Amino acid sequence: MLPRARSAISCAGRRPMPASSAASAASLRTAMLANHLSSSTAQPASAVKAPTSASSDANPPVVTFEAVHALRRITLNRPKALNSLNDEMVDLIQPQLENFEASDLANVILIKGNGKHFCAGGDVVSITKGLNDPKTWRNGSDFFAKEYRMNQLLATTPKPVVAFMTGVTFGGGVGITGHGAFRVATETTQIAMPETKIGLFPDVGANFLLGRLDGQLGLYLGLTSFPLKGAATYFAGFASHYVPSERLAALEARLAELDVSATHETVNAAINEFAADADELRRGLADYPLVGPVRRAIDAIFARPTAEAILADLAALEQGSYDMSKIVLPQDGDVDMSAVQKWAKETREAISLRSPTSVKLSLKAIREGRKLTIDEVLRMDARLAAACCNPEIHPDFLTGVTDLLIRKIKPEDQRPAWKPATLEEVSDKHIQETFFAHPPPFKNPPVPQLDFSRKNRPGAYAAYKNSPHAKWTLPSEREIEKIVKGEDGGSDGYAVTKQEVVDRLLQRWNGKVGVKEKVEEVLRRKTIVADEQTLQWL
Repeated sequence: MLPRARSAISCAGRRPMPASSAASAASLRTAMLANHLSSSTAQPASAVKAPTSASSDANPPVVTFEAVHALRRITLNRPKALNSLNDEMVDLIQPQLENFEASDLANVILIKGNGKHFCAGGDVVSITKGLNDPKTWRNGSDFFAKEYRMNQLLATTPKPVVAFMTGVTFGGGVGITGHGAFRVATETTQIAMPETKIGLFPDVGANFLLGRLDGQLGLYLGLTSFPLKGAATYFAGFASHYVPSERLAALEARLAELDVSATHETVNAAINEFAADADELRRGLADYPLVGPVRRAIDAIFARPTAEAILADLAALEQGSYDMSKIVLPQDGDVDMSAVQKWAKETREAISLRSPTSVKLSLKAIREGRKLTIDEVLRMDARLAAACCNPEIHPDFLTGVTDLLIRKIKPEDQRPAWKPATLEEVSDKHIQETFFAHPPPFKNPPVPQLDFSRKNRPGAYAAYKNSPHAKWTLPSEREIEKIVKGEDGGSDGYAVTKQEVVDRLLQRWNGKVGVKEKVEEVLRRKTIVADEQTLQWL
């Protein structure tokens, strides 16, 4: 047991947020994806038997578990591999999560990563090594199934789960952090779902998360692998809180002071003690690009029914033949259309480099995920992952990992030999039959049957379509829309002004930092000012 944290630590004064040290997007994304889910030698499973187990420096455990009063701390401990998840890590984490949930002495579960980065995802290099022999195809499918069971437990446990999303939080890292109640971002955080780059799809329940972001933002992020950084992860809805990294140690000490009676509301209040103030948040959002005309373009273009139509609209916007009235409003003033056209070009090119099958598969999966419960999404993911672990029917997963992560070929220099090579060759029928039909058109590997029973889990959340944890994030675009349209429960039938919308939501969110900024951005983008300064939703 660690000594009780001194209260003086938890009351550390707020200091200005250090400037982000993020490198340029292109070079950093390439470097991080090259490490994405890279394998390393696994340590013996016996290295960590209990939260208090010890290990030699020469043979450190891949995950550590510690108890500090009612706090249970899980630390991913493969910093040289960017804490990418492997079989052993999942095998260690799952039973400990079950023990924490069942224990009357445990309450808050804190998940963090050792080193600069939380988690670069799952160890797909090891998985694809098994795809060279039909006898070991099942190994990959079994790993994904175990990972999804862990994701489901984190999504439905009644215990308050807090995740520190420091540095890179890609793929499987989103699965560990994204489903718990409290997701703490810092100025170092980078969130992305890069699966379409390697012939896979956004899994680990991301099809639940992406489909519930505002408008078409989730589909855009899922198809392009665009990374959100720092405060943008909070603004977009991935993070529930934005805390400068220099305060994480003090926040951790404060969480360790909470006893078994602490509720989610108590934990939320504790995190808010260390959250960035309004000035710090505004500085963090200064370079956020997905606003104004670009954000409207995302909603208009990525709502198109097919991947081909999305690319066609991006090409039209790039060439200047797109109907600009869909994305530019009078209140925008002077718009730098060259920047908008550059965005369209880069987005089109990014999708064009992806596996065509993965693009169409991901588009359908994210849209299906909007209609499903968390349990149903994870079962869907298991079905899709099983198909991806059969190179005879979906060779692109093996091709993508081999080229990008093993041979380290940049797709900009040499596009992987995807099969089929173009979107036009991938029919909707093929996507439906190969990835979604039951029974599947293959027997190897068998589709895992995930048991998400709550029989021995008193208090666990039932399967939900709307996350019970959404209330800890900033208000959604839909919640803002309902107030403007008079559809909100607190509406009195009268039109509202911008200030009235801001005030109403600030009151509901107890003055949460970021509410004002989020509401004002949505209103600038989605409304026009009518009579007497009242708002009209577009």
